[in-house]
Formats: sequence, C-alpha cells, structure tokens
Amino acid sequence: MQAIDILWITLTCLGAYLLGSIPFSVWIGRVVKGIDLREHNTGNPGAVNAIKTFDTAVGLPIMLLDVFKGFLTIFLIDKIYSLPHFITIDGRNPLYTVMCISGPALAVLGHNYSIWIGFEGGQGMGVFMGTLLYMNPLVYMACGIGLIIPAGLFKKSGRVSGAIGVLLSIPAALFIPICPPWVGFHSDWVLGINGFVHLTQWILVAVMVLALFSSVLKNIFTKSSIGSTNWFTKNS
Repeated sequence: MQAIDILWITLTCLGAYLLGSIPFSVWIGRVVKGIDLREHNTGNPGAVNAIKTFDTAVGLPIMLLDVFKGFLTIFLIDKIYSLPHFITIDGRNPLYTVMCISGPALAVLGHNYSIWIGFEGGQGMGVFMGTLLYMNPLVYMACGIGLIIPAGLFKKSGRVSGAIGVLLSIPAALFIPICPPWVGFHSDWVLGINGFVHLTQWILVAVMVLALFSSVLKNIFTKSSIGSTNWFTKNS
C-alpha cells in the first residue's frame, strides 16, 4: 500500500465522520426557532424530534438533510474509489470494498456522537436511510416499510419501529439484487448461482446496524428515555 493510499483512507474516514456529525437539527433549531432541540420533547437531537418540536416546515428539511448526509457519504466513496488509481494490476479493488463498508458506518457514528455538540447526537436513522437509498432503493423501501407500519398502525415507539426497520434491512440487503446502475457494488463480492447473495451490501448494512445500535445500548445503560415515544404523536 502506498503512502497516498493511506492518506486517502485517513481523509475518507475523517471526512465520513465529520459529514455525519453535522448537527443540522440543533443548528437550524437555534437559528430558526431560537431554542435548543435537546431541551424539548424526547431530548433527542434528531430529525424526528425536530418535527415533533418545531413543525413539519422546519423538521422535514432537517430530516432530508440527515438523509442527504448518508447519501452523499456513500456517493463520494463509490465515485472516488472507483477511479483507476485504486484498481490493482489484476483488476481487483479491495480499498473500494473496505471504504464502502466502513465509510457509512463512520457517518452514522458521527451523527450519533457529534463532535460539535459534545459527542451527543441522534439515532442515525436518517444517515442509514440515505445510504440505503443510494446503495439499493429496494432495500431502502423494505426498511421504510418496517419503520412506518409498526409506528403508524400499531403505535410502537421510535425504538421498536426503528429496530424492526433496521433488522428487516439485513436479510433484504443479502438477497435483493442491486438494481441501481450508478453504483459499482453489482460486480463486488457476490456468491451463488448468478450471484444472488450480495455480500458487499449485506456487510455494509450489518456494520451500519452495529453503529446504529451503539446509541441504543448507550441509552439503555444510561436509562435514557430519548427516542422512546411514538414518531406519529407529539409530546406535550
């Protein structure tokens, strides 16, 4: 491995974390509403609490910005590490796979433990969904169904709904074919006849899930109620 490759890896990891760590909900809340989101409703500095605390006109753009953080992270990694510089003489590109897997997870960790707000943060669902949207819209839809149905129909809490959606995305990522033509995952790490097992996108999702549940475990061990209310109701 060349020194320039080490530099690229370092910059990618740092950039993914810093991009994910941008606390749009806190900063926009202070500018537009003049309040700190962390002091209202669930106390979670995430997009769902922004919608519950502010209103849809302010909260929805915040949610879209969080999704964009995940989308942009995997987009940049996919394009940069597809360049000829990273392809070996025998046609392999191991750095592409490694960075596509690790970059989005670092963006999730950046969102959950933002350096800008004392290593506090949201639950990382926006970044997670943005990554899925770029990686495979079908997996994105499967996760979205798992999120919306429990919360909307059965009034389950944000934690339960989030867990169902996230866990549903794991088998979906393993077996749903990669459909978008804009990513290079389709030629990377597949198994079975006609490559029906998609290891790259499955490992990518699994590593992001570990990053997501790090914040859940933190809330459990600290007995925090952050994110425990239903997403479709507004706290008083």
